[in-house]
Amino acid sequence: MPNWIGKLGLCLGPLALTPLLVLLIAEGYLNFGGGEKDLILVLPWLLWSVIYAIVFAVCWSRRLSLRRVLSYAAGGATILVVSAWVVLLIWTLV
Repeated sequence: MPNWIGKLGLCLGPLALTPLLVLLIAEGYLNFGGGEKDLILVLPWLLWSVIYAIVFAVCWSRRLSLRRVLSYAAGGATILVVSAWVVLLIWTLV
């Protein structure tokens, strides 16, 4: 298996799991106590997955090591999603 196929799988893996997460929540296998409102919980996951894929692709194109690519992608996506959450929280409190 070529190396780029594995990296592409790591890049798009979280994004590819989003429909599975929606299915598990919609069918009731994952229950967070909110009924159909639980599907709203997919939005942060989807945002994180898209940002992760973008940062992963940028770092991969710069030919960084796989360990750095994974850490930058996961860390960058997490920081951006948490920052967006904090901004929305402050915006609702003002």
